Amino acid sequence: MERARTAAVADTIAFWETYEGHPYALPGVVTLDDAGVAAIRNAARDAWSVYAAVAPLLHALPDEGLEALGIPATAYDIVRTHDPRAGETLVGRFDFLREGDTYRVVELNAETPFFAVESFLENGRRAVAAGLRDPNAGEAERLADALAAALHPLRAGARIGIIATNVYREDVGTAYWLRDLIAARVDAQVAFVPVHELEIVDGEAWDADGRLDVLYRYYPLEHFAADPGGPALFEAVAQGACRLLNPPSALLLQSKATQALIWGLYERREFFTETERDAIRRHFLPTYLDRPEDGIAYVRKPVLGREGLGVAILDASGTEIAWGDAAEEDDEWDGEPGYYEAQPAVFQRYVRAPRRRVLRADGVEIDGEELVTCFIVAGRPSAIGMRIGGAVIDAGSHFAPIGVID
Repeated sequence: MERARTAAVADTIAFWETYEGHPYALPGVVTLDDAGVAAIRNAARDAWSVYAAVAPLLHALPDEGLEALGIPATAYDIVRTHDPRAGETLVGRFDFLREGDTYRVVELNAETPFFAVESFLENGRRAVAAGLRDPNAGEAERLADALAAALHPLRAGARIGIIATNVYREDVGTAYWLRDLIAARVDAQVAFVPVHELEIVDGEAWDADGRLDVLYRYYPLEHFAADPGGPALFEAVAQGACRLLNPPSALLLQSKATQALIWGLYERREFFTETERDAIRRHFLPTYLDRPEDGIAYVRKPVLGREGLGVAILDASGTEIAWGDAAEEDDEWDGEPGYYEAQPAVFQRYVRAPRRRVLRADGVEIDGEELVTCFIVAGRPSAIGMRIGGAVIDAGSHFAPIGVID
């Protein structure tokens, strides 16, 4: 992969307390009881059952259906493949908004879910320091077990590359954390590989030190598709020269248009069992490919949007009243300004998130909106987390640790 931007990085990166020079981690700990933690994981369990049910239908879509999902044409064949060891996605993350006594799915980050270091590691450190229980105790070990199981078997002398940009501290720090987690569980060399150093040589994936058998990517598949070496990488994967984790099929679940498909099938009373329909009713939001003229507010989202880029809240008349303010640098990943705005969009019923007044590390009080997260690892609910920010949660939002009260 060819990427011109590089940055020197240390082999160990301390947790990113700030983002773009602004406070990121909140010093206080949000408290939940055991029932509150269970409600989040139960919502993730139920929502995942719906995605798991619809996944075979996504694999069977014709090219026109994949185009509607926003899948790049060069990736059509590879996203239809199935990796039995990894499933449809090995590690995903649900984003939820709490509405009354239920949690509504905002999206499933099935492709390259960040917020992992915060959830699996930092949350526990901060909860325990505050005299509270970590709701995610033991989840890092379960994640490591799932990764090792999905990687097995490996050939003698196998090499695993953790692929990310080396421009942002979060990307590099997350890649190093995952590298160490995997290296402790498998008999293989595990290395951080900046994406610009990845090459396809004679149908195989290589970095400067040799051939790579597995690429665990914190770099989106659609970005690979836009890179000059993307088609060659996809061919190497199709020929079995290397594996991708998360598997390519994760992009089918990542697309926000999949949420519109799920809701459309629900409204037409097609495909889903009564148990799955009940999960959709309780946890999903009405989501459409075109904005309904029904006099209510919607959120417009690019089908493959990330970090709030291109997201806007529309009032009942369709006027934009709020939008994501994520860093402009992320838009450069895709080679042209306005990349996310140019994508097909979905329209999801707007839910006002619960508001929470919190103190930032610089002593400033803010009145923010909360987004609750829950990872899915090998099909089961895992670490939970919380972010607090503006009306559209973006890269400038804050990490809010969670602790459990007895």
